[in-house]
Amino acid sequence: MIKWLEVKALAGIGEIYIYGEITDIKWWDEDITPIDIKEELDKLKDVDSINVYVNSPGGNVFAGVAIYNMLRRVNKPVTAYVDGIAASIASLIVLAADKVVMPFNAMLMIHNVWMCACGDYKTFRELADKIKKIQDSTVTEAYQRKTGLSNEKLTKMMDEETWMNGDEAVKLGFADVVEEEQKIAACYVGNNVKFSDVEVQMNRFKAFPKAKFTEHKPTKNQSLKQRHRHKVNMLSANN
Repeated sequence: MIKWLEVKALAGIGEIYIYGEITDIKWWDEDITPIDIKEELDKLKDVDSINVYVNSPGGNVFAGVAIYNMLRRVNKPVTAYVDGIAASIASLIVLAADKVVMPFNAMLMIHNVWMCACGDYKTFRELADKIKKIQDSTVTEAYQRKTGLSNEKLTKMMDEETWMNGDEAVKLGFADVVEEEQKIAACYVGNNVKFSDVEVQMNRFKAFPKAKFTEHKPTKNQSLKQRHRHKVNMLSANN
């Protein structure tokens, strides 16, 4: 059985695995909530340091901000590892760590805060102002503190929905260390892309970086089911 949120404490090092969507209310087993993280951090009070392993497409903004603040308050060294994808608000969570480690073939994505709404033109005007304020005071400010990039640069990157592999993230200041590549091949399943055990609808992103992927062609000996599950592997940073 897949453990979406797993906690270990070995040799004085606590480990937290965040493999799933960030939510404020737990609807599915794979959902990760602030309450989940608080409960697991409480179990790691006696460790000397904590490693946080992330493979998440993001999710609820305020749930992510709460997790970010909890990790920032931990009074011991925290290292975040992007195992597959840290997209949207998950990119903020990893920046709570003292050190961010990414394989060159992992991906970190930042974009504008967005939400679904209904109402008249006055409602949407007010909502647009509120969303921008939320974005500037929470997400963008945290990105600036980590990267040192200007507000104008970050705004442009978020407007465009920017995807970064490990080398790109380190160059821009979102990550600190690039490690050897991990076996995090993604499989296309219909309109979804699967990073390890985390499946994401591609249409939730406006600029999914297909150019950074190459498709693994199935061989003649593969089963019909395997043929429908074409694998793609991230290109090296040189591409």
